[in-house]
Amino acid sequence: MSSVTNNPKLRLLIAVIPFVVILIVACGKSEVPNLIEAPTVTTPTPKVVTVIEELVNEPVQSNSNGQPDNEFDTKEIERNYRGINDETIKIAVVKSGNVFQDVEIGVKARIFRLNENGGINSKKLEIVEVIDDSGSEETLKSAVEEIVDQDIFALILLSTATSPAVTDILAENNLPFFGWGFTEGFCEPNKWGFGFNGCMNLATSAANNENLDTSSLRLLSIFYGRVPQVISITTSDSAGTAVTVQNETLWGDNLIKSVQFDDDISAAAILEEVNSLGADVLLVSMGLETTVDIKRELIDNFSGMVVDDVTYLPGILQDFEMAAKLEGGYVFSQVPPQEEYRGATTEIMTGLSQIDGPQIYSQAISVGYWSTDLLVAILNSIESEINVKSFFEKANIEGYLYNPEFSGGPCPIQTALAHQGSSGGAALLQVRGGVFRPVVNFNCP
Repeated sequence: MSSVTNNPKLRLLIAVIPFVVILIVACGKSEVPNLIEAPTVTTPTPKVVTVIEELVNEPVQSNSNGQPDNEFDTKEIERNYRGINDETIKIAVVKSGNVFQDVEIGVKARIFRLNENGGINSKKLEIVEVIDDSGSEETLKSAVEEIVDQDIFALILLSTATSPAVTDILAENNLPFFGWGFTEGFCEPNKWGFGFNGCMNLATSAANNENLDTSSLRLLSIFYGRVPQVISITTSDSAGTAVTVQNETLWGDNLIKSVQFDDDISAAAILEEVNSLGADVLLVSMGLETTVDIKRELIDNFSGMVVDDVTYLPGILQDFEMAAKLEGGYVFSQVPPQEEYRGATTEIMTGLSQIDGPQIYSQAISVGYWSTDLLVAILNSIESEINVKSFFEKANIEGYLYNPEFSGGPCPIQTALAHQGSSGGAALLQVRGGVFRPVVNFNCP
């Protein structure tokens, strides 16, 4: 058993969902610039010109005709005022505390700033309940079944146990929920789930080329006009297969090998597969514990860049042993990184200071903050009386362009199309000198 598994403190510190989505890039021995602003897409090698150029120019979200689905019948949606009165709009928070321990702190920081500035049409946003499901689908389902019968308007949902069975309950009861859209409930056909960065479900994006996340193309700016030769390393489960499909589609002939491993995964086995190929980049999507266990050996023995999609966790590098394991490696973040200290960071840190929150904020706090920001933005855009039906009509029929006016913040997303694809924002960071250092700043397609 690994040292990570044996140490409960570290296990809690680095816990994160193994299928946390596709954003993938990290570095081995090759040197890259310390900081690159928004990447410039250069002309790739002839083998992948069509694939790369088409994907880079793809709209952030689209459906079959590029328009919102306005044919949804809203007649059965009651114009009820659940969770809304003259003074407040009530919401709840459900989290998996073993992974997303402090999500409600981000929610509270955003709510405090809203309420200090007059609320929404003079109504204060209020958290009436915070529930920890500890990653149990049964506990989550029971919690959701209780919430839909309470006087609650919306839910901030950040749980590793989220499944279609759970989000279907919310949709059937017309209860909007917000969070990080990596599960099916944030994607079509469910229209009640809103990810702050869209629909991030792996199977959905891999099955529909129009919705492929092009975040890993940020590598093009590092290689200065040359498309790198890459290798994809994933697990053999459904999430790993979805990552493999995306990598093969995105990189075309420049993906020189794809390998999917079963349970017995080791750095030695990976190196045996890849070291004779002379690739520039190793794209690794293996889940957090496995990645931490093998990344040091991969960095030390692979001649190019070693890449992962899960190890950006603010606070993880405070542990010396953990920092040593990740030193020199690179990682993509779908969440605007605190280390950039741009407008989005200032926005969150100001909110946290107002509620005496931490000044080094976690990934969960960031997700909680931006999920609540999306909820607030939609509510503020409703010109008529706020109720469940007017919310749905604004978010899904008329559509609202969510466009935070902060540098380094979430990417623009049209809410009526948000269930069909990701907004595509990402940053690339390197662990250097025991801290995360931005290499490509958080930016949008």
